[in-house]
Amino acid sequence: MYLADLENLIIHDMSFVRYECNIKSIPPDKRKKIYSIQTVKRMVDTSHVPRFNGCPYCMSEYHTFDFTTLFR
Repeated sequence: MYLADLENLIIHDMSFVRYECNIKSIPPDKRKKIYSIQTVKRMVDTSHVPRFNGCPYCMSEYHTFDFTTLFR
């Protein structure tokens, strides 16, 4: 099972949760359960609106880093 943070647009893998994920700090009304990896792949895709990102700690294979933020 996966958990989508609707406030920060981050998806977490509940079978591989790390301390750094801060799952407990996500408000209950801003959580959405996702049950399949196909749905996660669709939500992480660049054409999905809003565009979700994988958690850098528990879903690093779906995490994309915006390198343009380094030069701001």
